Amino acid sequence: MSEHPGRKDIIQAILSHPKLSDEEKSLLVEELIEELKREYPDLKYHATKSDVKETELKLTKEIKEVEGRLSKEIKELDLKLSKEIETVRKEIKELDLKFTKEIETVRKEIKELDLKLSKEIKEVEGRLSKEIKELDLKLSKEIKEVEGRLSKEIKELDLKLSKEIENTKFTMLKWQFVFWISQISVILALGYKILH
Repeated sequence: MSEHPGRKDIIQAILSHPKLSDEEKSLLVEELIEELKREYPDLKYHATKSDVKETELKLTKEIKEVEGRLSKEIKELDLKLSKEIETVRKEIKELDLKFTKEIETVRKEIKELDLKLSKEIKEVEGRLSKEIKELDLKLSKEIKEVEGRLSKEIKELDLKLSKEIENTKFTMLKWQFVFWISQISVILALGYKILH
C-alpha cells in the first residue's frame, strides 16, 4: 500500500469525508483493497490486514472526536436550560413579592379607611346623637360588606396566585422531566451504538 500513495490519499479522503457514514467508508475502503488484490495477486495478506487495522484506528479516532463534540454540546445545552430555569424561578419570586406588596397595600388602605370612618363617626356623634346612632349602624354594615368583599377578593387573589405558581412549577418540572428523558435517551442511544 505504501508503494501506491495515490490510493492511500484516496483512502484518507474517504475516511475524512464528513458526509459518509462509517459503514459507507468501510465499504469504499474494502472495494479499494479488492481492486488492489486484483491488480496485484501476489500481494501478501498481512499487508492488506495492516491497512484495515490502520483504517480501523482512524475510524476509532473519528468516533471519539464525535463523542467529544456531542458531550460538549450536551453540556452546553444543560447549562443553557439551567440558566433559563433559574431565570423563570427568579421571575416567579419577583411576581410573588410584587403580589405580596400589593396585598399589603390593600390591607393598609383598608386599615386607613377604617380609621378615617371611625374618626368621622366620632365627629358626627359629637354633633347629633340620634343621627350618629343611625349613621353608626349604617357605616358598620357598609364596613362589614366592604371587609367581606375585600376579604373574599383577597382570598380569591391568594388562591389564584397559588394556582398560577403551582402551574408554573408543574410546567417547569414537566420540561425538566422531558429534558432529562431526552438526555438519557441520547446517552443510551450513543452507548448502544458504541457497544454494537
